[in-house]
Amino acid sequence: EVLKEKIGMVFGRKRIERPKNPLGYALYRYDTIVNTDLKGIISRIRAEKRINARKADVILEGAFHKLDLILDDISKDNLKVDYRSDKARDLIIEMIKRLKIFFEAAKGIGYEPEKLKNSKEKEELDFVFGRREEIRKKMKDIESDYL
Repeated sequence: EVLKEKIGMVFGRKRIERPKNPLGYALYRYDTIVNTDLKGIISRIRAEKRINARKADVILEGAFHKLDLILDDISKDNLKVDYRSDKARDLIIEMIKRLKIFFEAAKGIGYEPEKLKNSKEKEELDFVFGRREEIRKKMKDIESDYL
């Protein structure tokens, strides 16, 4: 076990290279935003802990900007894809929009855990993560290099 730690420090983590499929790249960027920028907020919401509203607003502003860039990059005007990929694109767009709707609603009620716990907004968050799994299967169907 100690040897594994030393080997890990020498070689570092395996770096995932940028996916070549444009929808795969959009998903890669989405996953990065959710797993880095929004991870703390999401984990606090799920644990029903209080959230510093000012700090959360700043984080969300940056994350929303990045999500808007993804939506712009994969819009029908900016990316032409085949029928199967078009379905995956629609799922990705819906997932991103629903995530934004969830956070805007959470912001509207001040990120209060008591109000969030009993609201339909929390169902939106569960829907978004369920949709991510659905997209993973769809990306496998279109043989994307990123799932």
